[in-house]
Amino acid sequence: MISPNSYLPPSSASIASRQNSDEALRLLLAQRRLYTRAKRWQGARWIGVAILGVAAPFISLLIPVSAVTVGAITGVWLFVGRTLFFAAEVRTMKKAAAVQEALDLYIFGMPVTIERAARPTVEEIELLVSDKRGLRATARAERLIDWYSIESAHPGADTVAIAQRANAAYTDRLIRTAVKIAAFLTALWMALLVLWSALSGLEFGNVLLGLIFPVLPAVLDVMDYLRGSWRAAEERADLARAIESRLAGNQPIIGQELISWQTQLYNLRCTTPQVPDFVYKLSRRRNERAMSAASRALRRNRP
Repeated sequence: MISPNSYLPPSSASIASRQNSDEALRLLLAQRRLYTRAKRWQGARWIGVAILGVAAPFISLLIPVSAVTVGAITGVWLFVGRTLFFAAEVRTMKKAAAVQEALDLYIFGMPVTIERAARPTVEEIELLVSDKRGLRATARAERLIDWYSIESAHPGADTVAIAQRANAAYTDRLIRTAVKIAAFLTALWMALLVLWSALSGLEFGNVLLGLIFPVLPAVLDVMDYLRGSWRAAEERADLARAIESRLAGNQPIIGQELISWQTQLYNLRCTTPQVPDFVYKLSRRRNERAMSAASRALRRNRP
């Protein structure tokens, strides 16, 4: 096993070849499907919150005696979502992060500094990636070939650092997009509720009991998501800036720095709130173009 203190990155040509190998594609597919599972658990939690947030005010106003019951149901759902569903989401997310780390360690030829307990077994990974189209056909269909932007003639250490920075910056942009969409939809819904109550001529007590109280748990859950996501985006941006700063300097990047950044990426992946798949799909092409352009600029401007 390679010692972390003596890690020397392979050549960029080797990294480029490794990322398109069957083993890398297998791990890449597995981590994507695990993240999709984590998003489903998150989606189940959010669907319940959204339904209650939309339906609760109308039910409370149409059937005033049900206000207490509706509030209780909303609170119970929030409790279940934050315990059972959230626990399943985090557990699956940690599995995905462990597989994604294994992917990066394989591509970058890095030593395994710690065995992740969350990493799925070989059998679990095989079940995740099984597809009647075959591994490589599935990878092409999902546009997973040449996952990282690599210039074969560039120094290996710089290539690893640029790939790590691209990963952090890409997710930073993705999270910020998701936060903006969620904040806009939440603000729009609250504005519509206030406008509807004003036009309906409802008394303040009815507005308080029928509109405000039933949606408060859902709003608090959304606010927690927005705060946590924005904080996660800032942490990714800080890491991306730190790597970019090193790439702008004259000193060569050493293996220990790369391992440290990789560990930070793993920790962020284990704690970052999930971004809905529709946001990822809507912004994927644009973000990938930006990531590739940034990687080329960093290679070009490297002293």
